[in-house]
Amino acid sequence: MKVAIKTVKGTYHEIAAKQFFPDQQRIDIVEESDFETLLDDVVAWKADYWVIEIENTITGTIYDYLNYLKDKDITIVWENYIKLEKDLLGLPWTTLSNIKFVCWEHTAIEQTRKTFEKNYPNIKLIECWNLADAWREMKEKNLNHVWLIAWRLAAKIYGLNILIDKINSDKKNFTRFLLIQVKSKKEEKEFNKATIHIQLTNQVWSLMKILSIIAAYEISLTKIESVPVIWEPFHYSFYIDLNIKNVEYYRDMIRAITPLIKKLDILGEYNANDKIQTEN
Repeated sequence: MKVAIKTVKGTYHEIAAKQFFPDQQRIDIVEESDFETLLDDVVAWKADYWVIEIENTITGTIYDYLNYLKDKDITIVWENYIKLEKDLLGLPWTTLSNIKFVCWEHTAIEQTRKTFEKNYPNIKLIECWNLADAWREMKEKNLNHVWLIAWRLAAKIYGLNILIDKINSDKKNFTRFLLIQVKSKKEEKEFNKATIHIQLTNQVWSLMKILSIIAAYEISLTKIESVPVIWEPFHYSFYIDLNIKNVEYYRDMIRAITPLIKKLDILGEYNANDKIQTEN
């Protein structure tokens, strides 16, 4: 089985991929640093599944990914929540006093920013996008003044040293990961959650009417977020997560709201993950 991730091994994307398939003896991780290439791998069946991070309890939702789900022939098949514990990694022979720069992707920086501002104000945080490339450059150029924000598994894989462990600003920091598959390959299964995208007509109370219909069918919203509609200034569409107790009610609700909206996309129908651990 091949699972594509938009990063490299040793990151939480790999952990999420393995947690989606705990009984699978072998999972081949397909590493792609470019999002478009990653998506093409799945659509072209070069990978069986695709793991993406869709939202974080500190940095929020990645709307670009939701837009890809809306526009491509792919669907959500499951979700997972992982508690993040970021560590500070660097070359084995360096020390804390050497550090001038700490880098990793934007989300990791934001998840640790308060820790650095409080305890290490002289260290500059900079963005870099590929752990493997950053590690390679550190080693080749002996950059003992540059360290990475990553998970401890990366230290084992890339031969790095853990200088500070658990540097998260928020000790209850979670990322929600989605497992994605080409629609034509998805098996029909029971589900209790759905993610939909709607674009409303430009009428008064249109959103309230839709939400009232959803509530009338005893379906609860776990999240609703608005995003700008491209080429239509100050018009917005909505991404909605729905908890479903009765699938027939859900089907009836979809039929009821369809004539009242401009566009409807079902991004996935899947089972909710209710095993989020929130202890320190």
